[in-house]
Amino acid sequence: MSPSPTPTPLMQRLLPGCMAFYMSALVSAVVTVVNTGVGDGVLLRALSAWSLALPVAVVAAYLTRPLAMATARMLSRLVARDAG
Repeated sequence: MSPSPTPTPLMQRLLPGCMAFYMSALVSAVVTVVNTGVGDGVLLRALSAWSLALPVAVVAAYLTRPLAMATARMLSRLVARDAG
């Protein structure tokens, strides 16, 4: 199944939540390993950290989406202006 060339409205609404899901998992795992090391129970500690991080990340992703879109728009205009 190949990705759709143009994002659908549903895809655009789900994207922040999906990104928050993956990013919170990765950051929780990395921070857990850095803080506690790799040893017995690291998976349970990482899952515990993720259970706290995921809801915060999802809410933050949707609340900051307008700011992120405005920032991306501004940066793309700056890059286009400097490239042209």
